[in-house]
Amino acid sequence: MSGSEVLVAGNWYTTKSTDGGGSWHFIDPYHILPPTAGGFCCDQVTLYDPTHDLFVWLLQYVRDGVGANALRVAVKKAGTLADDAWWWWDFTPATTNAAWAGEWFDFPDLELSANHLYVTTNSFAGEQWRRSVVFRLPLQTLADRSPLQYRYWTTSTYFALRCVRGARDVMYFAALNPPNRVRLYSWPETAAAPIGRDVVVSPWSAGAYSAPGPDGMDWLGRCDDRITGAWIANGSIGVAWSANRRAGRPFPYVRVVEIDPASGQATADRDIWNPNFAYAYPNGCPNDRGDVAITLFRGGGPWHPSLLVGMWDPALGGWRLRRAKDGTHGPTDNKWGDYLTCRRHAPDGLTWVASGYTLQGGAGLTNVEPRVVVFGLDTDAPG
Repeated sequence: MSGSEVLVAGNWYTTKSTDGGGSWHFIDPYHILPPTAGGFCCDQVTLYDPTHDLFVWLLQYVRDGVGANALRVAVKKAGTLADDAWWWWDFTPATTNAAWAGEWFDFPDLELSANHLYVTTNSFAGEQWRRSVVFRLPLQTLADRSPLQYRYWTTSTYFALRCVRGARDVMYFAALNPPNRVRLYSWPETAAAPIGRDVVVSPWSAGAYSAPGPDGMDWLGRCDDRITGAWIANGSIGVAWSANRRAGRPFPYVRVVEIDPASGQATADRDIWNPNFAYAYPNGCPNDRGDVAITLFRGGGPWHPSLLVGMWDPALGGWRLRRAKDGTHGPTDNKWGDYLTCRRHAPDGLTWVASGYTLQGGAGLTNVEPRVVVFGLDTDAPG
């Protein structure tokens, strides 16, 4: 979101507003850009870079006849969202590294540092995971729409890397190393490659997640413990993921760990849990002051899957959560999603914009209702 311009993406749809959400205009991700690989598939991410006044849109494409696909990074200047003119670059496994021919990228994400755009993705051969990849793309080159020179780094040990939100001169990214470690990497903007270390945290469990709602639909049938939220604020890194039930916590919950990047030590647990229902799929972001906000789902027990937003309150020593929208049904296929977003709101830099969804009036795909929420402290509310 940049001022009155808003770009929102789900799995198979994109929509935009040029009047602050007063009206919405559907964008067809299957046809707005020329086809590549096997055609548009699914996973999409959007963000706005205030430094370069740039909207960024990431799209994943279907595997082609040899089992490979592409990720597309598209950009356009803010103030031009009303038109459909985009500039883009495509990334395939084989053009990244010839040894990866026949692999396909999945579960991509975007993040910013002071001077770079980071793209994280998993890479599979058939259904077998092969590696996690981090691309580092220069933002000025993207803004200038110039020939792109970039770096990438990969690991075949740690699955589903996640970059922190709020990075400047050093990008941090992490993956889980069960049952009691987080693998944390630091990549200075001036360095050719990152350095990693293990951070010991209190143990968590994964396995088969379950939290049926009042209609018996189990919205956590596909949930796992990959990291879905990470940030850096006031010199501290936060990492968040969906953890399974354990002794004293009868429902799945959101695990939040604070880490000191200098010492590589975990400094606090800030979990979100309830004895009567589940929380899952967190995503968080700091504002310019270092306050941390979060968006997540809750459901199970008395609740259909519902969208929440909130922020960490140091005085309370806990999270202040508010309902953005209660759902009316659970999903018939027991599948829910992991692409929630909480981002810094431009131009004020102190409030946040979050996106999510609920099911309204039924349990099918046509009952998905996307939701955009602008929120923050009353004292920071823009005029």
